Amino acid sequence: MPKQTFFNLEPERREAIIKAAVEEFAQAPFEQASLTKIVENCGIAKGSMYQYFKDKRDLYLYIVDLAYEQKRAYVAKAFAKEGDIFSVLEEYYQESYAFALDHPLFHQVTNKFWDNKGGSLRLELEKGRLSRASDFAQFLDAAMAEGKVNGELDPEAVFFVYHAVGKELIDNFDQVRSDGFLKRVLDVLRLGLAAREEAEK
Repeated sequence: MPKQTFFNLEPERREAIIKAAVEEFAQAPFEQASLTKIVENCGIAKGSMYQYFKDKRDLYLYIVDLAYEQKRAYVAKAFAKEGDIFSVLEEYYQESYAFALDHPLFHQVTNKFWDNKGGSLRLELEKGRLSRASDFAQFLDAAMAEGKVNGELDPEAVFFVYHAVGKELIDNFDQVRSDGFLKRVLDVLRLGLAAREEAEK
């Protein structure tokens, strides 16, 4: 997280640093992103950046947090929606798409976060996965209890499928939005997850 010296900067200087960092981290995963480019684009000396952040990793995680803070404001509408797990999922991806349209660079930052393969971010990636799994588990447990989802399914396997499909949907929003493709993808999940009558098993 930023040092207090960062928050002591004039708002215009803080925004310039954030803007340059967002642009760079939207273009490349953490390991390939250049701190040199960031400081050049915001017009400060490289040494000055270390007065505001411990290192590039510290700056990166701050930007990722800012991006997800914006995204949560959108997807919270989905989690507040009345309806079954499938309607919540559809609304979630609709709101994710709205976020991507309104904040394309932040959208790219959040996508690139999951593309990181370096060990330096392994802990953050695992925390992110566990947080998403916890949020999803609440809806899944309720859906299983209500008979909306097959209660015999392994919750961990369900989350694995949900996470993998969700990543592909968010990475390919242009295709997803065409000709009701999003609904057709979610229909595959619905038919694959929905509880079946014993006679149909």
